[in-house]
Amino acid sequence: MTPGVSAAPAASAGFGVRFLAMAQVGADGGLWPVVVSRGASVLVTAVVLALYRSPVTFPGRLAAVAGVGGAVGTVAILLHLAATRHQLMPVTTVLSALYPAVPVLAAPAFLHERLTRRQTAGLVCAAAAIALIALRRPPYRAAPP
Repeated sequence: MTPGVSAAPAASAGFGVRFLAMAQVGADGGLWPVVVSRGASVLVTAVVLALYRSPVTFPGRLAAVAGVGGAVGTVAILLHLAATRHQLMPVTTVLSALYPAVPVLAAPAFLHERLTRRQTAGLVCAAAAIALIALRRPPYRAAPP
């Protein structure tokens, strides 16, 4: 079994827990849900690194890439929180579920890898699913303030 396959259920559970937790946050929560979310991700990463006794080293360029990735992730959580507060959960949940497509599309762009037939089929199915959902549902409107 590929090493990433065994970690996939844990990552999926983490996304699910975050989605459920964000859905419970009231508008009066401010930015605390984002702070807690980012803190929890750092804590889980630290625990995993400790369990594997993995040294943490970041050469210059890799540290910058990790920093940009963390910043983009934080912006994504902020946008998700805003969408939750405006009653756009059906749309954001579907779009968030497409997260696995990002590394699949990034690999050819940055690592010059080729997509397999299976990956291509998965991306086509994901795009078709979004199109079908968009056709089925009426446009969502934010609740009045």
